[in-house]
Order: sequence, then C-alpha cells, then structure tokens
Amino acid sequence: MQTLFPEPARISRLQMPERKAQIGMSLRQGERLLEENSSRLSGLVDLTYADTKRFPAPDYAIEAFTKAATAGGLSYTAYRGGRSVREVVAANVSAFVGIEVDPDRNLILTPGTQAGLYAALSAVVEDGDKVAMMDPDYLTNERMLRYLSAHPIRIPLRWEEKQDDTIDFDALEAAFKSGARVFVFSNPNNPTGTVHSPTVIKRLAELAIRYNVFVIADQLYARLVYDNRPFLHLASVPGMAERTVTLLGPSKTESMSGYRLGLAIGPAEIVDRMEDLQSITALRAPAYAQHTLTHWLVDDRDLVAQRIQEFQSLRDLVVQKFRNTNFLTVVASGGSSYIFPRVVGLDQSDKDIALALQNKAGVIINPGFQSGPGGIGHFRICFAQEQGVLERCLDRIVSVLGDLAKR
Repeated sequence: MQTLFPEPARISRLQMPERKAQIGMSLRQGERLLEENSSRLSGLVDLTYADTKRFPAPDYAIEAFTKAATAGGLSYTAYRGGRSVREVVAANVSAFVGIEVDPDRNLILTPGTQAGLYAALSAVVEDGDKVAMMDPDYLTNERMLRYLSAHPIRIPLRWEEKQDDTIDFDALEAAFKSGARVFVFSNPNNPTGTVHSPTVIKRLAELAIRYNVFVIADQLYARLVYDNRPFLHLASVPGMAERTVTLLGPSKTESMSGYRLGLAIGPAEIVDRMEDLQSITALRAPAYAQHTLTHWLVDDRDLVAQRIQEFQSLRDLVVQKFRNTNFLTVVASGGSSYIFPRVVGLDQSDKDIALALQNKAGVIINPGFQSGPGGIGHFRICFAQEQGVLERCLDRIVSVLGDLAKR
C-alpha cells in the first residue's frame, strides 16, 4: 500500500525480514501476530516476566523515591545522573565488580539497562562494522545492531552440551580475525540462564586483548546466580577495564523495572559518548528514582539472598516438571529467572507452539525465535511467579504440548 511517509530503512531493519526463511515471516511480524492473538484472549498468565506482587521491590525503593519526590529533590540532574547519587553508587559498584569506578569518569545512570545497552552499542559501533554476538542471546541485541547498520556475527552458545566451554571459542576467534572489533554478550545469559565460568571469562579476556576487541557485558542478572557458582566480572580481569562496558541495574533481581533505572561502567571516553547520546534521547534516568540506587547492593543483601533461595526452588520445580515428559528437554539455568526448554518430537513451529499455549494453556511465553537462530525450537518462561500459579501453568503447558505430541 502506498504511503505518504515511507518507512526509513533503519526502521525496516528492525523488522528483521531476513528471518523469514527460518520462521515463515519477519521476526517482528511473528511477534505482532502473537501480541494480537493474546489481546483477544482473557485471563492469560504472562510468563515472560516476573510477578512483582509475589516478589515486590524493596521497601527502601518506595521510601527513597517518595523522600526525593516530596522533599525538594531535583527533577533535573546531570545527564549522567546526580553527582551525590553517583558517588555512592560508584563506591558500591567498585566493591561489587572489583574495579575502581570514578563517579565522574566511569559511571552513567541510564533510564533502564536497555537504554544503557543501546547507548553503549551506539558509542562503539559504526556503520558496516562487524560485531560478534552470542546465539542465542538477549532478544534485542541483534535488532539494535541492525538498526545501527552493523553486521552481526553469531557465536554459538554451548549451553546444552556437557563441556567446559560455554562459548564456541573457535567461532569467536574466527570472528575477531575477520574484523569484528566489538563483542556483546550477557552473563548470566538471557534467555538460557547460562553462567559463564571464570575460566571461560578469562579466556574471553585473553582473546579480546589479543585482537584489540571492545566488549559490552550485559550483567543485569549478576546478583542472581544459583548453586553457589563462582562468578567473575569480565571488567575485573587485568587489561579488561579499559575495553569493557558493564551493564548493571536493579530492575530484575530487585523487581524495580518500573523505576526505569540502569547503569553502565566503562572507560571515560566511552561513558562520555554514551552521555552525548543520552543528552539527545532520554536526557537522564528518572531523577527521583535515582536516589533508590544509594541503597542498592548494600541494603538489599538479605533480600537478594532470600530471593536466590526462592528462585532456585522455583527453577527446580520447572526442571522436574519438564523432565518428566518425553517432549521437553531442559538444562537447569545457572542464573537469571528464566528456563529455556527445547521442544522435541513435535512438528510445530515456535510460533505455532506459542499460539497453542496462549489459546489452550492460557499462558504467554517467549518463542525461541526471538533470541536468534540458535533459539529456534525452544521457548522461554520466567519462573519468578507465585508457586501455586506457576504449578498450574506448568501443568497446562505439559498437557497442551502432550496433546500436540500425540498427533
């Protein structure tokens, strides 16, 4: 249909039409189909995000926000965040990550970690650049790269294989040799919950230094790690602080998505570029909400410890339920609040499975195709739910998929 205002190419690229061969339509068309279908149904349980009634934000968040909003707190701060807040956050993040963070040079507060990710990529990626990324990985990574006119190189994530390397290092080194000068990844991985071991992180650092590669490490779930796994922050490896942006925030583990807060730490020149971009987009993180970060990483340690125990129990419940079938295989997530099971023996596409689960099981899930070609044949659910609700949803999921498996 003719339009008076043609769509800019950068917006068209967000549709990711090249995925049609894999999923039968553009990626965004597939998502919209599922969104429109769910809007016609009632009583659906959305398992794509956590239940914040069951797992609410810390009390300090409401108290600090209210105090800032009612006691003359500034509504306009520096683009990178209010300095009094940044001083406290920098000290706490320094202790958490294990590197020195200067509040004026190495830290920027962002309106959500998503905004931080976009600003970080925009700060280092030029038109036509090759950028290495994990597959599967966070569902907007590739879309951002396409928007920026970059050329993604997918690196297989080996989360379903019993081996030490969760990153295909042969593929990663080949990408660096071919000219990729940026690598973006999440740890713990979203959607699989994979936690990369310290050995893997050190090997990644060695390659990044050898080939002079800049790394963007999305560590939004770095506080949510299970089974007493060791966790190594990439930026803390010698030689990596000057070539890494680390993304952090309280939105998920601490149930503070509604406060729209994230932060990034990195080299001063990169943080300056991120601030330049933020100054023409969102301007700043919400000013009153910024004050909640002065309590983050310090006043919520007991809450997070308790949450890890509860989440791990819910994870185990999902794993047991799915492993008791002959049509789902699942790897227990090492971190995050997600499970990413593989569907086996069903002649159904990700889209068809997602539609069946909406229509017949009354649940909304993330189809695997959203997270890259490596995610096809899987689906993602967030298990941070009220246990009784989760159990009923799991029973319905198993029942509907079981019926499909009999066909």
